[in-house]
Amino acid sequence: MKPFTFILFFSLFLIILTNNIDTDLSSHAVIVCPDGVSMCPSTSTCCISIDGDYSCCPLEEGVCCSDHIHCCPQHYKCDLKIFKCDRTWKAKLLQMKPSLNKN
Repeated sequence: MKPFTFILFFSLFLIILTNNIDTDLSSHAVIVCPDGVSMCPSTSTCCISIDGDYSCCPLEEGVCCSDHIHCCPQHYKCDLKIFKCDRTWKAKLLQMKPSLNKN
């Protein structure tokens, strides 16, 4: 009876461990920026930063602003005169973050 119990618990442990690994991989998915080197989380958008490298806008399908520092949600445009994202309601500009990998 002991070997059967051990095998059962070990099998359950492996199933739980495998489910956690799958979840971790999807939460760490990345996109490769057009330069082929820089990477951003898959829930973000690659934008050219002020120094010419790529930075990550923390929005999926975000709009990169011409100041190369900020970005807006999809379907909005950057209004850099008042530092707002322009549409029917006032969304605030988000500052971009450095990409995950620069070589």
